[in-house]
Amino acid sequence: MRSNNFLGIVYANVHDDFIPLLTKKRSMSSVPFGARYRLIDFQLSNLVNAGISKVGIITNSNYRSLMDHVGSGRFWDLDRKRGGLKVLPPFNTAEAGVYTSHIEALNGTMSFIRACKEEYVVLCDADVVGNFDFAKGIRQHMKTGADITMFYAHGKLPKNNNDIAVLTVGEDCRVNEMNFMAQAENVAYSLDIMVLRRDLLIKLVEKANYEGLTGLCRDILMPNLNELKVYGFEVSGYARVIDSMKSYVEANMALLNDDVRRDVFNTNRPILTKNRDDMPTRYGINSNVTNSLVADGCIIKGTVKNCIIFRGVNIEEGSVVEDSILMQDTKIGKNCIVKNVITDKRVMIYDDSMVKGEEVKYKFLEKESTHY
Repeated sequence: MRSNNFLGIVYANVHDDFIPLLTKKRSMSSVPFGARYRLIDFQLSNLVNAGISKVGIITNSNYRSLMDHVGSGRFWDLDRKRGGLKVLPPFNTAEAGVYTSHIEALNGTMSFIRACKEEYVVLCDADVVGNFDFAKGIRQHMKTGADITMFYAHGKLPKNNNDIAVLTVGEDCRVNEMNFMAQAENVAYSLDIMVLRRDLLIKLVEKANYEGLTGLCRDILMPNLNELKVYGFEVSGYARVIDSMKSYVEANMALLNDDVRRDVFNTNRPILTKNRDDMPTRYGINSNVTNSLVADGCIIKGTVKNCIIFRGVNIEEGSVVEDSILMQDTKIGKNCIVKNVITDKRVMIYDDSMVKGEEVKYKFLEKESTHY
């Protein structure tokens, strides 16, 4: 397998509507996650860890934050004269518009895909959290002679994404059936990550355009399982599709589990992100931090329990923060009570405030908002 024969494609915006509170001013791919990462970091890292050095990110709207984060791709070793990182904004062709499906996204960037020389393409959604061995999946694809290899996980089908395919996979890894309804609690479901030849991808997109189809799995793969050799590759370890605010919270809080954290942040396949040079986090003499993930650059003087704390957060004395996600540069004054809350970046909560959500529905505080 030659890694330079593979092109990575990441969809930045396809599922923005699943978490509208967080994607109002950013794409799904640039949503902050896990104290110091963005969602796109997982797929970019998975691709780079497999040796893939040419990656295109298909954008749609609200992509300024994404461009600020990925830049030239330097932090993923993708700032190269040959290959490297390409951000593909909308309206690449006269026919392209704001897309709502995978096919429309691909159609809008066909000029880029056709111009590439790589023989194979790895397609990825940006809303999947996990550290996946793409190299192993690619090796299986080559060994089986598959037309398409779909990465899948076993578990409970995500509720809000109606386009996630449920797969029946045989002992030979061949996908024998595909549907979009789960009758059981534990199913094999697609992660919307797939490997295929570039010329086949172009052919499928052209077919979809001719027939007015929009769903890659629903409209093209499912009706043609007998004609196409579609295989499944089961990912090992933790995998989570972000399809709601509830799943976003659960995926973040799962990182407080030692086993999940070791699996996601596997040192053999590191998850890379944009660095922010900052001081180590400082803890006050009366601070009390338990079962929390705390990034660098913070000042913690109060009590923190079961929280995800991003870089630059400041929690003053006497404040108690529990079961919450505090994004970058959030400031919490003295003697505050904060529970079941998500703060976007640079939120200010003043002294003696009480801000509470519910366990089933976290309270969300918008970016740069203030609260008394």
